[in-house]
Amino acid sequence: MSPIIQSAWWIVYFIASDGEPRYLLIKRHALSGKIERVAPKGKIQGNENIQKTALREVSEETGIPINQMRLKQQLGTTQLRNTENHKGQMDKDVTYFLVEYTGNPDFVKIIHAEWYIGIHKRCSLNEVLALIYYQDIRELIRKSYAMIKEGQKNMNIKKDFINKLW
Repeated sequence: MSPIIQSAWWIVYFIASDGEPRYLLIKRHALSGKIERVAPKGKIQGNENIQKTALREVSEETGIPINQMRLKQQLGTTQLRNTENHKGQMDKDVTYFLVEYTGNPDFVKIIHAEWYIGIHKRCSLNEVLALIYYQDIRELIRKSYAMIKEGQKNMNIKKDFINKLW
């Protein structure tokens, strides 16, 4: 039995001018030969904690400076097991994080590595749900959207409260 690789994936979003979250997806060549869109991801190195891995890998793969990211929350963990021994597939435990990008999305540049084509898409909720193949990741996207919208609602309540005080 092969060792289980610890990996982290990030659901990176920013708030567009219309107030809606947009998700960052990277286009890459899958081992199957298909083109797929994925969230930034990476393996934990040595004794590195998973939160540090999240910020480091997103920065490395997108060019986003770490100081322009806010690690919001861990969304969940899935187990990916290679039951059919396909080339390049490994057993992984993947932890997903929600990361807010606070900079200008026009400056994001995807590196040409790890089969990445270097093209990204800034997707609405419906677009990302149509582009992502895996049901468990679509569910995490839905969960992240609800969390983002709830956070926006809470911020508006706080602003209203502060405005009433003045």
